[in-house]
Amino acid sequence: MNVRRWDTHEIVLSASRTYANPFRDVALTATFTHVASGTSIGVNGFYDGGSTWRIRFMPTELGTWSYVTESADLGLDQKSGQVQCTEPSQPYLHGPLRPEGCHFRHADGTRRLLLSTRFSCHFASPSVWAKVIDHLKAHRVNRILFVMGGVHGTVKELYGEGPDFSHYNVEKFQAIDAFIDALRRADILASPYFYYFNDKVQRDMRPEQDRAYIRYGMARFGAYCNVMPVLSNEVEQKCTDRRSQYDLASHTWANEMGAYLRELAVFGVPVAVHNPMETDEAVEPGFYTLLRDWPFPWAEFMLRQAQVGSLGAAPELRDDLPEQKNPVYDVRAYARHNQLLIDLRRFGVPVINEEPGYEMGGLNWDSKGLNPRPWNTQTSETLIPTFWTAVTAGAYCMWGHAATYEMGDPFAGMTKSVTPQYLKILHDFVTALPYWEMEPVNDAVSPDEMTVEGEAYRTNFCLAKPGEIYLIFSLNGGAFTVSLAPGGTYEATQMDPRTGSTTCLGSVSGGKRTLSIAGTEQVILFQRAESQT
Repeated sequence: MNVRRWDTHEIVLSASRTYANPFRDVALTATFTHVASGTSIGVNGFYDGGSTWRIRFMPTELGTWSYVTESADLGLDQKSGQVQCTEPSQPYLHGPLRPEGCHFRHADGTRRLLLSTRFSCHFASPSVWAKVIDHLKAHRVNRILFVMGGVHGTVKELYGEGPDFSHYNVEKFQAIDAFIDALRRADILASPYFYYFNDKVQRDMRPEQDRAYIRYGMARFGAYCNVMPVLSNEVEQKCTDRRSQYDLASHTWANEMGAYLRELAVFGVPVAVHNPMETDEAVEPGFYTLLRDWPFPWAEFMLRQAQVGSLGAAPELRDDLPEQKNPVYDVRAYARHNQLLIDLRRFGVPVINEEPGYEMGGLNWDSKGLNPRPWNTQTSETLIPTFWTAVTAGAYCMWGHAATYEMGDPFAGMTKSVTPQYLKILHDFVTALPYWEMEPVNDAVSPDEMTVEGEAYRTNFCLAKPGEIYLIFSLNGGAFTVSLAPGGTYEATQMDPRTGSTTCLGSVSGGKRTLSIAGTEQVILFQRAESQT
């Protein structure tokens, strides 16, 4: 059997007998061994309805792999064979995405500037997926995150009636598999979230049920090269209610189950968790405290709920201050957003602001009433500085929309937003640069500060590879001073992040230079002339 490198190979087996609970009463494993190198990978099989069991494998090395199965069931035990791994021939077979410093690179060396969104239509028909995927791909949105159980009130449908956490809804999981595979073939990354504690259903799972559930999910989709599994959304909700102090037993649980999740990522796909949860009450520790910490050493990338409107609303980001409800999108919000993401780079992993606030016009998640909060009041316009202050921090960001919660067809709602157009412009501009070699260097540009409640906040932000490239995002435009490494000439270009139109500002020599640009929220690029050859 020939299988392309990093493709998903499936072995289908039939059990010799029936079981009262096939998810619990019998296990199936397989060991794949690379004949030339001796590399060995252990894989869990999974029950897929009727008498059918499946094993999924992603070959990571070229050449011959042999395998043998093990099970207490005679129909599943001691099945053996070989897989011949050949060169990948499909454009989506890059291999798993791996963290490399504060950025990502696929196993084949391909770089990836992540632009993420969230959807809930994974249980809809494939014809719905096709429209959504085509639209996102055209606009360079290349990662979709989704809660495996759907939205509030539907998570229980992943399990047996009750819910019975020892049984799983095979049809639901088959839909999840198919959705991930459709994204894979479009070269879009998939981040399935195992837990969504917002409706409290999964709080009742015992540790052995947690491990069985994580094991089942990873057996099903851990061999897809495009997955980036996430343990939980707002993981503090495991033990904390919305209107209470944080119970950090949630972090203890996350570190236990997250380590297990990483152990099951046998093909090298990256894993993470999402925090902090919103709360109106918690202090010492409070929302802003958790936002600046990262107590999950097993996680290979960082997902933060850094709602920009909340950053703008707080008079100070103090430990004794709960998260502020009334969103403010101003220079303080964007300066804090940029600095927070810069500060988080100290943990040495890629940082994604997974929830800067959804573009929802202040509507509730079900679109049935206004409730303006930091999580639901972003607009296409406020998202421009949100994304660019993330980029100039050397970090990543996510776009959420009202269509996020639509479990049917989100296409009509999604296409009403111009944000994907802005993201395409951002992606194409930044990926033309060696962004993974660039660092936040705000001191290279004059801050041109503005004062909010007696405190000064910068309005210019810089990402640079000093001596070669300086990328500046300016909130207010006008005159600014940039300090370019001496000894060379730089070509200066201004770009409008709404239209993508560029204006040549001419050549400038190295050193401290002052320029004036028209317009607000503009991008300016200084690129050393020699580096353009």
